[in-house]
Parts: sequence; structure tokens; C-alpha cells
Amino acid sequence: MRLRAAWLLALPLMLSGCGDRSLILTVDVLSFLSPSDVSQSYSIPGGFPADTVDVASETVNLLPGIEDVTEVASATLKIGASFDNQTGSASGFLLIYIASADSTDPFTTTPIASLPFSLTPGNVTNVSTEVSSAALAQAMVHESARVGVRITFDSTATPLLQFVAGTETITQLLAVVITKKNL
Repeated sequence: MRLRAAWLLALPLMLSGCGDRSLILTVDVLSFLSPSDVSQSYSIPGGFPADTVDVASETVNLLPGIEDVTEVASATLKIGASFDNQTGSASGFLLIYIASADSTDPFTTTPIASLPFSLTPGNVTNVSTEVSSAALAQAMVHESARVGVRITFDSTATPLLQFVAGTETITQLLAVVITKKNL
């Protein structure tokens, strides 16, 4: 009986070394953005169907050599933003771009995420989502990546000569990449 109990205790310890040897990279992308990119004021004239504000375009330095020894199993990006809108009404999208560093401009790639929002005067609007993306996975295992944040506004709900104005704050940009040993 003691021998059986000893084996039952030893078996999990022996099997624990036989895992899939995953490497989990958690990258707080938000921490790479300058404070002026994290929170920005906007003032968009009313009556226009499309207006674009580029909030951030930064290079993020990551771990060198990861792409050579690993294969990406999955990648997710948790995104959060807050719009403290003072005047005017608008709808639009918060667009997140992440591309490998060899891309000179992240805005030339397809967005990793597109979060819709609707703004009304004197209200705070919070948006958040979590997305999985093959493009994110490939960009995050390189030595560096390019990150871009863009906001598109549709201010047709606000009369001409009035403005949609407020402050946008990115509250979360957290990438989680799970890789497997590729040797």
C-alpha cells in the first residue's frame, strides 16, 4: 500500500517534465507608447462623414531571437479605450494596427482590431474587446514591431460650424502570444 501511494505521488512529478514547453509572452504594448499618445484631445468639425486622427505610431522593441526557435500557437490582443466627449455627437472606429518592424508605416497594413463607438455630448464612452490574429502573432515574435492607433469619426450628427470635442484615452493594449518550441 505504501509503495502504491509513493508511485501515485511520484507519477505527477515525473510527468510534469513532459509538457509542451510553451513560452507565453505577455507584452504591455501600452507601456511602449508615449504619454502624449495614450491620451489625446480631439476636436472634429461637425457635418462630415469621415475624419481621421492618427493617435500613435511607435516602434516596440521585443525579445530578439524568439522567431528562430519558436512556432506561434496563438496570439490575442486585449484593447480598451475611453472617450470623454464634451460636445457634439459622432460615431466611428478605434483602429489598432500592429505590423512587423520592416513595415515603415503600420497604417499601410490591415488593422488588427476595429472597435466601434458612439459619442454623445457630456458622456464618457468606454470600449473594449479581445481579438485573435495571425498577423499579430507574426509581428510579436520579431525583434520589434510597429504599432499604430487611429480613430475615424463620422460627425454628420453634429451640425456644421459645431465641433465634436473631447479626450480619448487608451486604457489597455495587452498582447499575449503563446509559442511552442520549434527545435
